[in-house]
Amino acid sequence: MLASRNKRRKHREPGFRPKIRPGLKIRTKLLLLVLLLLAIPWMGYKSVREMENFLLEGQQQALELTAQGIASLLGNRRDLFALAAGVPEVLGRPFYIVPQDLIQALPVDAAAELWAAAIGELTDFSGFGLFECNKDYQPDSFALRHGLGAHENSIFSFFDVTDDSVIFRDPEKIALDHNDQLRMTVQDKAGATQRYLLTAQAEGRLSIYRMKRNWREPETGEALREIVAVMELTSWGYAIKLRIPGDYLGTGSRLKFELVDVDDKRDRKIEKIISTEPDPFRYDTRRIRLMTPELAKLIQPLYLPEGNITIWDRYFRLRAELGSIFPEDARLRQLRLENPSFLDRVELAGISLYEWVFRDPEGGDSDIPDDSSREDRSLLQKVLAKGQGETSRRRYGDARLIVTAVPIWAQGEIEGAILIKQSGNKLLALQYGTLRRFTVLFLGVFLFLALAILIFSSRLTYRVGKLQRETELATTPEGRLLKDRIVAGARASDELGNLTRSISLMLQNLGHYTRYLEKLPDTLAHELHNPLNVVNSSLENLQYQHAELTDDKYLQRARNGINRLRSIITSLTEAVNLKDALIQGSEQFERFDLAALVTSCVEGYQAANPEQRFLVQVFPGTLLIDGAPDRLAQLLDKLVDNAIEFGKKDGLITVTLHRTDTQAQLTVANQGSLLPEEIAERLFDPMVSSGKDARRTHLGLGLYIVRLVADFHGGTVQARNRRGLDGVEVTVTLPRPDRNTRLD
Repeated sequence: MLASRNKRRKHREPGFRPKIRPGLKIRTKLLLLVLLLLAIPWMGYKSVREMENFLLEGQQQALELTAQGIASLLGNRRDLFALAAGVPEVLGRPFYIVPQDLIQALPVDAAAELWAAAIGELTDFSGFGLFECNKDYQPDSFALRHGLGAHENSIFSFFDVTDDSVIFRDPEKIALDHNDQLRMTVQDKAGATQRYLLTAQAEGRLSIYRMKRNWREPETGEALREIVAVMELTSWGYAIKLRIPGDYLGTGSRLKFELVDVDDKRDRKIEKIISTEPDPFRYDTRRIRLMTPELAKLIQPLYLPEGNITIWDRYFRLRAELGSIFPEDARLRQLRLENPSFLDRVELAGISLYEWVFRDPEGGDSDIPDDSSREDRSLLQKVLAKGQGETSRRRYGDARLIVTAVPIWAQGEIEGAILIKQSGNKLLALQYGTLRRFTVLFLGVFLFLALAILIFSSRLTYRVGKLQRETELATTPEGRLLKDRIVAGARASDELGNLTRSISLMLQNLGHYTRYLEKLPDTLAHELHNPLNVVNSSLENLQYQHAELTDDKYLQRARNGINRLRSIITSLTEAVNLKDALIQGSEQFERFDLAALVTSCVEGYQAANPEQRFLVQVFPGTLLIDGAPDRLAQLLDKLVDNAIEFGKKDGLITVTLHRTDTQAQLTVANQGSLLPEEIAERLFDPMVSSGKDARRTHLGLGLYIVRLVADFHGGTVQARNRRGLDGVEVTVTLPRPDRNTRLD
């Protein structure tokens, strides 16, 4: 559409052809302006992120003050950290298992029920790792009930194991840690340690090996025979009956068992380990619990939401604990996400995109690890070594954890440390809610403004387009005014209304001036005829009275000037009268032979201009068209006159007539100068001429008359330089009538 409008403008403004730079429409510019509003949410997002750091910093300072307060409360209280004040605990059970005195020795081949009845009450053990309970652990898949008995110089140990998948040893594998197994560690009073591994290829007797520290390779390839163990399968797993000679233990020795579970028969990876006693050589964080009830009572009023307070002695033993960093509703939230209701699905679907951009801090609680003892131990070591508080921020996925530790002093020495951990997600959830409300509010405002500007820009572009269309229709392609007033937006009070009224005023002024110019030829002809007649009659009287002046050159110049003035006046009035006649529709169409008309006219041109050479190329036969013969003859006259005036004096003028199924093409070509490029497109406009090569005065109205006649007959006219030759050819294309059409 833009190309067609530019084409129309080109015809209307022949002297002005601006180069249009590529650009955007008004509507697009306004929409881009709306996009600048996105800077507001970006600034809001940056502000909220700064708020996040501020909130975490405030929460960190609060935890530090709490830890320092507890340290001040427990300062100089060595009695709270004494060994006698502590109660060893393993999941609520006594720290040690006391062997049951047996009446008689138990045979290893006896039934498991006999062993369980003889040993008495069994101690339950469950969990992952050394006395660690994981919140995802399922006791029905792997658990242990253990008891000890003693008779004379032997120790009898019974293990009732719950295991949903029993994996026996693969004899083709050299390593011994690829199957379910029982590990036994013995420490004597001197601290020497011996490790024994009990494994089985099938139900029955177990093979026992003395192992290296890595529990993968035996010290020797021979199995021990002094220690005897038997595995018996049960409906819930298996039972192990073990007899240990007293010589393997000695006086004051400590005994520990570890039950290893392997579930996958293919990769044979160790999944879980249950220990019956803490490792006496490793004091890892949270692995030895020497709980002090008095300490627990003191810190109980200091409960922190989603926070964990622990007190440690200088030997890295846990003495008191309060609270949990896992929120109480985390499990309910997880269940709700796993089994959503219909309303939950609607809500989740509605905020899914939002959650993708802004992650809910409360949703990151599941990323908090169950065991962070390694990081806790590292922090405690720094505190106990430096004697000053330490604080760290930890990030696990979407979870934020703030941890602070402060030493506890007693009489100038460090007696222990306070470790406080609290989740920062709860506090950040407030920020998340603020950000969410801000986002919703901004989206609403953004959509409203975008819609308002879109409506405004559409209305504005519609008004501009309507003004443009009405302005273009105010003139004809040749520049004739059709109306002198623009109606679209004339009553508007804005700048576009002012522009409309300015264009209307300009068109009115142009209309007045155009009407003046249209009347000017008639006025000039009327005003000039009388003086010319006076001058002409005076010259005739002068010649009559003075016969000697008949051949006077000055008198001849005066008469030639009068003849040229009469020719100019005739040309002016001819164009105006022809245009008025064509517009008023006074010419009647008739069907005639255009070939005969062209042949007859060219013969007359040759007779009137013997110094020129004419060549007519008309196909044999008739070429019938509908039109006004006199006007088409006038058209041909102007074309031939133009070819003579701008051609060589003795050059060849060729008149050619071709036809197609729907058109007739009349071409007049001469030999002479070429047509300048700057005039080619506006050669058929009035008062335009390349008259520098003409042999007489040329007003530029001849080809204008040609265009008027061609347009009147529904045809077109085009001028171009001859290809490979000197001179110009003008081609007039006229429509041929349908054979079935008859003129009334």
